[in-house]
Amino acid sequence: MENIRISVSESGQEEDISIVRVDGVIDTVTAMKLEEVLDRLLKRDRFKIILDLAGVDYISSAGWGIFISRIKEIRESKGDIKLANMVSNVLEIYELLEFDNILSAFENLNSAKASFGALPETAPLKKKDRAARVKTVVEELPSGFERGSSSKGDSDKKSRVAVPGFPIEENILKVIREDPFYTISELRLVLKETAPDYELSWWEVFKILRKNGLVWRRSRFLYARKCHKRREYFD
Repeated sequence: MENIRISVSESGQEEDISIVRVDGVIDTVTAMKLEEVLDRLLKRDRFKIILDLAGVDYISSAGWGIFISRIKEIRESKGDIKLANMVSNVLEIYELLEFDNILSAFENLNSAKASFGALPETAPLKKKDRAARVKTVVEELPSGFERGSSSKGDSDKKSRVAVPGFPIEENILKVIREDPFYTISELRLVLKETAPDYELSWWEVFKILRKNGLVWRRSRFLYARKCHKRREYFD
């Protein structure tokens, strides 16, 4: 039996906001059910979506992938996905995985609605200074991006071109050894400076970090410290 319940409520034509209330856990199995609900909304041109996560106490990587898989397409249609009412442990994962670079989170539904202009403007939850960021992650996600896979379509072909003498994974690990406190977005910028002709998406960097067990900032720090200790031992 699937441990998830999903209900949808919609505002009037003027606001055109769909609120998707989710209760339970969002894992590899239940994420598919949530994906079906979002697909039905998009087919009806409902592009202003609020995910009410008050009843969710766990979201897997597959669940997060559902949220961002069509975000560029939605924003190009003058819509967005807003997250609301996240419990503390889900909010912590959301921030640690740096998904706050992609989706805005709000303390309650009224705040999320306000961000669509339905009510007086309200600041997003724990809004951070993004002035130093060159681009947002969403600008880097091609419209053909699919959950749990690399980006598809011609828009991402540039990132598929192999650069001679530039082993991507090895260079990512090298950068982490030098400074484990880089965010995923910052890692992308460092790599781009190293090889200007190679464009790596945020999601591709994330997948490499996940493969090496380095998604968490703490794990990147421990990895760098371990490498430094090993180098000191052999020196």
